[in-house]
Amino acid sequence: MGEQESTVTERAPPERADLVDDVYAPFTRPLGILVVLFAQAEAEWLRLASELSGCTEREAQRFLDIKPDVKQEITSLAQRCGIEGFDLQELSTNIDKYSHDREHRNQLMHGNWYVSLLKIVGATRTRRLPRKKNADVVWGDSTLEDVWELARRFLEYKHLFSSHTHKLRQQKSPC
Repeated sequence: MGEQESTVTERAPPERADLVDDVYAPFTRPLGILVVLFAQAEAEWLRLASELSGCTEREAQRFLDIKPDVKQEITSLAQRCGIEGFDLQELSTNIDKYSHDREHRNQLMHGNWYVSLLKIVGATRTRRLPRKKNADVVWGDSTLEDVWELARRFLEYKHLFSSHTHKLRQQKSPC
C-alpha cells in the first residue's frame, strides 16, 4: 500500500450546517475554544492587575483601560511586590506577547470574514477597521493552525497570570 495524502476537514454538524458556509466550518471549533480560553486568560490578567495594584477588579479594569503603557506599569508593580529575576522577565515578555495576541484575537473575532478571490483564491481572510481614530484597515489571513496555536497561547497566559496571582496571595497570607 502506498502512502496517501488526505486533507482532514471538519464539517458543520448536519443540524447546524446552514449556519456557516462550508469554507468557514473548519474554523468553528478552534474559534469557539479561542473564545473560552481568551475569556479565562483575560479574567486572570484582571485578577493579577488587581492583586498587584491593591485595587478591586473593577478599579483594575479601569486602570488597564486608561494606562497607555500597561506593561511598564504592571512590571513596576510586580517588582514592588517581590516578583524578580526570571519570573519578572517572563511576566514582562509575556505581557508584550499577550497584547499582540489580543490584537490578533480581535482581528479574528471582530473582522469581516470573506473568501479571497485575489491573493490566494479560496483562502479565508479577514478585514477589520479598528475603532481607533484614523486607524488603517487591518487585513488578516490566519490559517486553521494559526487559530489553534493562538488558543493554546491564551491557555498559557491564563496559567502564567494565575500562577503569579496565587504566589502573591500566598505571600500575603499569615500561614
